[in-house]
Amino acid sequence: MVFVLFPPLLLDPQYGFLQQNVSGAEKLLAIGALYAAFPTAQLIGAPFIGDLADHYGRKKIFYLTIIGTIGAYFFTGLVLFTKSIFLLFLARFLTGLFSGNQGLCNASIADLSPDAKQRARNYGILTVVWGISFPLALILGGILSDPAISKAFNPSLPFYITGGITTLSLFTLILFFPETYKKAPKNSQLSITKGIHNIFEALRMPDTKHFFILMFIWTLGWGFSFTWYEAYVIKKFGVSQEVATIGMMIQGIGWTLGGALIKPILLKVSDIRSIAKFSYWTTGILLIVVACMPTFDSFITIYSLSAITGAVSLSSTFNFISLSAPAHVQGKAMGLAQSMISLGSFLVPILGALFGAISIYTFYPAAATFLLLGLIILYKQKKPLHE
Repeated sequence: MVFVLFPPLLLDPQYGFLQQNVSGAEKLLAIGALYAAFPTAQLIGAPFIGDLADHYGRKKIFYLTIIGTIGAYFFTGLVLFTKSIFLLFLARFLTGLFSGNQGLCNASIADLSPDAKQRARNYGILTVVWGISFPLALILGGILSDPAISKAFNPSLPFYITGGITTLSLFTLILFFPETYKKAPKNSQLSITKGIHNIFEALRMPDTKHFFILMFIWTLGWGFSFTWYEAYVIKKFGVSQEVATIGMMIQGIGWTLGGALIKPILLKVSDIRSIAKFSYWTTGILLIVVACMPTFDSFITIYSLSAITGAVSLSSTFNFISLSAPAHVQGKAMGLAQSMISLGSFLVPILGALFGAISIYTFYPAAATFLLLGLIILYKQKKPLHE
């Protein structure tokens, strides 16, 4: 819900975060840095949160991180009144730090999945949740932050609402979530430096490291297609921001269909590895076709089809990481997977700026290239999984 708010906050002088004499290039750099603060904090926090959960239990660490996230969102809403860009960066960093518990969600799903097929279905449901919620949240964030629509609306309001929604998740945890934690081995050690060394830790896990790299590659590929979507369609097709948002909603429907309908069907007729290969191949090829579309309507049609298989490829990648990691390190593994996503999310704006300096038309071929590179890992990795 708050994702769409940061460019206006820094580009519009009425909000007072940047002085009027700041150049356009400096403003774009500040926006990129603000976007990067969140995944950078996740990169630090996610593996350490996962490690804590493997030692002290999922539910206790959920309590800690959800309460921290609630506080960070309300703090961000208050920061907007201070006009302090330093406090704004701090608020985004704190929110990202506690949001490292997304990996803990994935670990809990693994805990509650009795076999490989059920785990694959559950990760498919997770992609459905994202597909439904994210486009809707973008629209609500744009509306609720716009005082031109209502005097009751302002940029702080979406942060307060997001904090309130996160509070509902805390009550859900209290009422419905069973502790899925299994006691950690006696010789396991808790590393407080895990957040700093997460990338090296990922590459040292012999059975799982290739799938961490696959998650990183997936994030670069789909991240390119998603992050630069709006700039691409506005620049190439001349559509309005409202039309671009409608296109994003259509893409979200495709993503939801991928997780809710296509993935369960594929699981009935094929194995997990074959589904992953099919989804990576299809998504990469469709993104190449997307780059050739001459109209916005044809573009969004093909892009929505790529979202269907993109959702399948993401849930398959989560599934590989979970199945390749032993049960007693699921929290650590999923925390490191979130770190791979955070690292990719950090690099996508930087790489996009470099590619965009050449031409915006490089975005979707680059996205396709990254996803097709993931196939190298899928075809090379043939070790049995912990099913």
